Amino acid sequence: MSGSPSTLLETSGAVGPRAASRPELVRLRDGSLVTIRATREDDEVSLRLFLSDLCPEARRLRFFTGAVDTASAAHLAADTTAGHHGLVARDEAGVIVGHAICVQLGPERAEVAVEVADQLHGRGLGTILIGRLAALAERRGIAYFVAEVLCENRAMLDVFREGFDARVVGRDGPEERVEFLTSSWRVAQARLESLATG
Repeated sequence: MSGSPSTLLETSGAVGPRAASRPELVRLRDGSLVTIRATREDDEVSLRLFLSDLCPEARRLRFFTGAVDTASAAHLAADTTAGHHGLVARDEAGVIVGHAICVQLGPERAEVAVEVADQLHGRGLGTILIGRLAALAERRGIAYFVAEVLCENRAMLDVFREGFDARVVGRDGPEERVEFLTSSWRVAQARLESLATG
């Protein structure tokens, strides 16, 4: 893990605007801890291992193909050039267990994507990563996130719809395009807090 708990801010799944300003220790729904920070170029090798370790079905749902080139995907995931903003989540052993990225499409729009290690599905990490990116994007003047999702990927569509009030704005064959306001990170935060106290 990068840093120690004494130097990191521990939150319980909040998705607020501390988003990537510094490493942050976050407790997931099951009590496990991850550290979230901005993606760096030197994360590329670790990101390649992370993507390679995803089960074939998870890679297919994320990249729309079972034959994804993980080296190229990791290179793009680690991109820190203008218009690219990414986050990585590492477990207590320092292994990447989640990654999210947004790529600016225009003055007010960016495309967002997220992937989470198979063993952490359903624990809120995807929502937390998207929420932090949304808060960061909102501060930078990006008003909307869009995402392309396979229609069969109900879990991911539910994250966008139930977490961020996303709406379907188009369909192209097996893919749906969803859109939501970056300001909806506040909606996601309220829902995560409600689950934590409920």
